[in-house]
Amino acid sequence: MASSLQSLQRFATLTRQSELTEVRAAVAAVIKDLRGSVEKTREPAKARRSIADLLGFLNSLNATIHPGRAELAQAISREIIPLLYQNQPEQIKEVDDYQYLQPEYLLVNYLSSVLGDNLALLRGEVEGHPGFRKGKRQDVVQPICVLAPAFVSGLRDLLTNLAIARLRTKKIETGIYEPLQRGYLKQGRNSAKFFEEQRAEISNEINKHFAWAETLEDNLRQQARKTSEETADAEQDDAADHDENLIQELLDKLKLHSENHDYFLPRIAGFRLIAKLYTLNKPEIAKAIKQLHDATRYSENHTTVVQQLDELVSNLDDYDFDLVALSAHRIGEKTACLSPKALQDACIGSGRTTEAMLQARPLVAAELGRMPIHLAKKIREIVGQEHGDLNDIQTLDALFEHFRNNIQDINKSRFEAELKSCSGIFYGSKVLTPLGKWLESEGAQEGTFFLRMQQVQISLKKKWGLT
Repeated sequence: MASSLQSLQRFATLTRQSELTEVRAAVAAVIKDLRGSVEKTREPAKARRSIADLLGFLNSLNATIHPGRAELAQAISREIIPLLYQNQPEQIKEVDDYQYLQPEYLLVNYLSSVLGDNLALLRGEVEGHPGFRKGKRQDVVQPICVLAPAFVSGLRDLLTNLAIARLRTKKIETGIYEPLQRGYLKQGRNSAKFFEEQRAEISNEINKHFAWAETLEDNLRQQARKTSEETADAEQDDAADHDENLIQELLDKLKLHSENHDYFLPRIAGFRLIAKLYTLNKPEIAKAIKQLHDATRYSENHTTVVQQLDELVSNLDDYDFDLVALSAHRIGEKTACLSPKALQDACIGSGRTTEAMLQARPLVAAELGRMPIHLAKKIREIVGQEHGDLNDIQTLDALFEHFRNNIQDINKSRFEAELKSCSGIFYGSKVLTPLGKWLESEGAQEGTFFLRMQQVQISLKKKWGLT
């Protein structure tokens, strides 16, 4: 659906020399055409898949600077994906007369509580975390999902829909719902005891469904890498197509939840992460976080911290290590938190190539890579205001400083694509063009940053009539 739009073809011809008005007009035209196509489609599932492929394509534009890439991706996430689920044919709402509604609700509540408790540990909200009540780093941009309090409510919505679609099976009913209803609910007994006693059996069954969902998610990612022609020619049975559409819908809605509740959900954050969070070994994770905090607090040099990181890498799997590193970086007293340099060294040292790094450190790489982009977006959002005051100038000064520090810390070879995205964001604004040139033409040299920042401030004060 998306690939055939003429507006999208015109959008692809934009370059960094394109005027801001041209970029915004091109993005608006694509959104208008996508909206019209979605409203007319009779196959919403295929439309969702097409939009997901388009977002994947926009996020893969690494070779060139494209001024509208980030803006279009953001507009699609905020305007088109919600429409895909709102614009469904009206159906008569039927009363759900499933005989195990209450046990099903309690199962979802139990699973959500497990996830919530494990996420609370990562956020440092329980005593088991070594940084409990000792402070945390300032959130300059929206937090990554595993450190965002709102994430668990998005997971609960996902689990509710998954339970309705997949868990109403004879095995679940006879193994969980019937014993819970017969032995506890009808007798007025506390259901918490049932879940405690049946924890292993429930985990075993739920993990099978997470593994099933993860396999389908991997299939969707592989399909997104193919060309639209190859995808169209692929044969697929109706059952597989239905299952993949379900997984795509669950992930889309989780993405919508992140947009609506202002937290960062990496594209890699799917059912594998959810399964890991569900089975999180909290004592082991807390111990590893403490090791990093102690190494940071008491080590005389950076090498000792890196050695501690290397030791943990050999003892933890990729997601466990990423969760430990992110929590140790954000939560705790300033002298104990893992430094940005140590976090980056752990990421860069995980693979000799960018692809190997992304595979080995999926969450840490996503966090490091998105940080300059989100800072650039926040800067451009303020600069794009028609009117501003001195408070806005002060806010920008602080953001500029965060951005400068981030760019100086980041590995410019491994995160070249992300830096090009920042250039594209800045080139989309005449006022911010000096920063785009600073990144692209001047190699982000420390000595010229403040000159470029002053050029931006002068242009902005003139625009806002503050001179």
